[in-house]
Amino acid sequence: MYYKRVIEFVSTIKYGDKMIMRKYAVVKSKVNVFNGGENVEIPSFGIEISEQVISENAVEAEFGDAVVHVSPYKDKVEALAKKFCSEDLSPLHLSDIIDDMYIEYIADYDEYAKECKIAI
Repeated sequence: MYYKRVIEFVSTIKYGDKMIMRKYAVVKSKVNVFNGGENVEIPSFGIEISEQVISENAVEAEFGDAVVHVSPYKDKVEALAKKFCSEDLSPLHLSDIIDDMYIEYIADYDEYAKECKIAI
């Protein structure tokens, strides 16, 4: 799957002699939504969180996770990424948190597809 980072927020934490740097990126891709007898290709925004553990100016560990399809509305996903950054969410918990919020965001795709059909 191809996606592109469009916005990024960075958080750094000093933990003993190590520094933890987390990047919260809003990513953009496309998704096909079936709407009234036709497939409509719409933008899809998601979140990618990456973490680096730095010790003595060298990367000691690096990992991350991404949920590519959260909402077709960039502002909603950007607000979510800012919230995750301020709460210092670990990439290990991203999928769990998004799963709990899924119902709030999944309907956005149908709404957006209907708006596209009206505009055409």
